[in-house]
Amino acid sequence: MKKVLLTSTALVAFAGAASAEVTVSGWAEMGIYGGTDMETQFFQDIDVEFRMSGETDGGLTFGAGVDLDEDGAFTPSDDGGAFIFISGSFGTVTMGDTDGALDWALTDAGNIGNPGSIADDETVHVGYNGNWLDGAYDGQIVRYDNTFGDFGVAISVEMDDSGVLDTGYAVGFKYNTDLGGADLALGLGYQEAELTNFNTILDYFDDTYFGTTTGIKVSALGLGATVTLDSGLTAGFTFTDFSIDGTDADLTHTGLGVGYAVDAFSVHMNYGIFDIDGVELSGWGLTAGYDLGGGASVLAGYGSSDFSDIGGDTVDTWSLGLSMAF
Repeated sequence: MKKVLLTSTALVAFAGAASAEVTVSGWAEMGIYGGTDMETQFFQDIDVEFRMSGETDGGLTFGAGVDLDEDGAFTPSDDGGAFIFISGSFGTVTMGDTDGALDWALTDAGNIGNPGSIADDETVHVGYNGNWLDGAYDGQIVRYDNTFGDFGVAISVEMDDSGVLDTGYAVGFKYNTDLGGADLALGLGYQEAELTNFNTILDYFDDTYFGTTTGIKVSALGLGATVTLDSGLTAGFTFTDFSIDGTDADLTHTGLGVGYAVDAFSVHMNYGIFDIDGVELSGWGLTAGYDLGGGASVLAGYGSSDFSDIGGDTVDTWSLGLSMAF
């Protein structure tokens, strides 16, 4: 067996009588590969087995287990929902299901003080933008990042395994500082990819605005800021200007997010809007959570999408349930 990385780790956390335990074992590989009638491309392979258990403050126990290799998701040329990294004084190189450099540099509105919801209602509305141009191809991204004091920098690439489309790339910059009673995070980045359709940005572009198309270069210039107060309040924004070759479309996105946490309670709200030549597609999301202890939480979520500018209706979703984190 040629697998060279084998680990077994047990993590245990205690909070009064509540506890959670996760045991993990597996191996991972990353590199590049190619050959006859095959485009040179990124290679990654991984197998992980999880065993998880926890206990609430009230004495309820919960658990789960999975061998991720058994679901058939992991193939060398696709991220398969996994990532692999190596890190040292030179920085960190990550391959797989990871953020591109623009996404790495910015905190999207849905990740600002958000306890989450079981159906992700707050991040599936039409106004939400959380990936920028990541996933333009197969979602398998390679990113290098490093920090220098309060500053951070990253570059990333995502390849088209067929070799037909140009390789996508991104650069990103971060700055974090303590203002005394508040932490400020600033981000700036640029990304470019060649798209076969515009679903990477927003599902409704294809049929409504541009029709079916192939091989159009799209770029995104984004900036954002997030402030976290010692009081438990977090707020921030992102703004992105998209450029689409071969069209006169003026496309921007603005996202706003706010969250507040006190003791076991937390709430979050975000709002996002795409503006395409004055036509607006917008939405908002709301979540509330209560921490039961030991990794278990009760979560509620709500999302609303406004399609009125393109002759559609308002679409709402909601969810309520129990989340278990191990």
